[in-house]
Amino acid sequence: MSQGVARLTLDAVAQAASISKGGLLYNFPAKEDLIRGMIARLSERFNTEVAKRAEADPNPAGRHIRAYLDVSFPEPAARSALHDPVCAGLLAAVATNTSLLDPLRESTAAMQARLADDGIDPVLATIIRLAVDGLWMSDLFGVNTLEPNMRISVIERLRELSMGSL
Repeated sequence: MSQGVARLTLDAVAQAASISKGGLLYNFPAKEDLIRGMIARLSERFNTEVAKRAEADPNPAGRHIRAYLDVSFPEPAARSALHDPVCAGLLAAVATNTSLLDPLRESTAAMQARLADDGIDPVLATIIRLAVDGLWMSDLFGVNTLEPNMRISVIERLRELSMGSL
C-alpha cells in the first residue's frame, strides 16, 4: 500500500513483514500466490463480518444487504477501515493478472445468492448491492465522490430501502 503495485515484490514484502524471503516463499511461492491470498483473506474477513452483523440483525427481511452496507460503510461519512487493504489487493490483482480476482468473484457470487433469499425483493437487494459497490468504487478511484452530507443521505436511503420499502 505504501509504495504502490509496481513495487510489490516478494523481497519488499518479506522486508516489510520482517520475515525471511524463504519464509515468505514457503507460504507464497510466487507473487500471484501472495496476491491471491491477500484477496481471499480480505474477502473472508469481509464475509465473516457481514455474516456476524446479519445474524445479529433482529429484522430478518433484508438483513444480509444491510450487513453488506454496514460493513462496507460502518461510518457513512468515512471510508471503511477495510477499504485501503482491499484496494491494494484488488489493484495488485488487476495489474498482475485478472484471474487473481477469482476468489473475489466466487465470494460475490455467494453473496448475491444470499441476497436473492434475503426476505426482500431480490431485484431491490441487487440494486442496493450495486449502489454500495458503486460508492465503494467511487472511493477507490476518487471519481464522482460525494460530498459528506449527500454521502450520508445516500447510505441512509439505501438502509431504508433494505427494509423492503420503495
